[in-house]
Amino acid sequence: MQQMWTDIDDYINSHLIPSDPKLQHALDNTDTQGLSNHLAVAPNQGMFLQMLIQMNQCKRVLELGTFAAYSTIWLAQALPADGYLLTVEGRDSHAAIAQENIDYADMPTQIELKKGRGADIMNQLIAESSEAFDLIFIDADKQSYPEYLELSLKLSHSGTIIVLDNVIRSGAILDENNKKPSIEGIRETFAALKNHPQLLSCTALQTVGSKGHDGFAIAIVK
Repeated sequence: MQQMWTDIDDYINSHLIPSDPKLQHALDNTDTQGLSNHLAVAPNQGMFLQMLIQMNQCKRVLELGTFAAYSTIWLAQALPADGYLLTVEGRDSHAAIAQENIDYADMPTQIELKKGRGADIMNQLIAESSEAFDLIFIDADKQSYPEYLELSLKLSHSGTIIVLDNVIRSGAILDENNKKPSIEGIRETFAALKNHPQLLSCTALQTVGSKGHDGFAIAIVK
């Protein structure tokens, strides 16, 4: 099945996703630096994120988990020239490659990369009374998802979109014997999302494709 999922993603991408030298450079540079670009979102998923920004006319975006900035570039491309994207990465090696890819992309939108633990930087933003974000994309350490969700709500306004990636993990969330912190973190996130008083609506969708079997949750702040 994996080969079919990959082939279908390739078909979708060849028909619907325009080639982009900035994005291709990010993937190539990631490989050259010895990191697997399998950790990046798929092109059709990147386009989905971009369309969320376009549909909702977002101007301020927060991304938790930069990796090599492939998704960062997708997000930034949908923002206006006076937009702002803050991306947070905890690993120095990832942040270095990400900054290279951001610099090469040379986007008109302001992209700021901060190194550090996501929760620490979010708490700093809250303490500074930072302006709310229009979209928050969470693709970082899964055990911290419940904490990231609650902090995201403090950095949101009514209508803010929160997207949490990798919440299915090939169905591992159903395996009661799987007690990995990452899986437990996702389960706790589902529990937190259920009937959350600060959310207008929320759902999660399974995805299959070149990245395997996974999925994302998406919520709208009340």
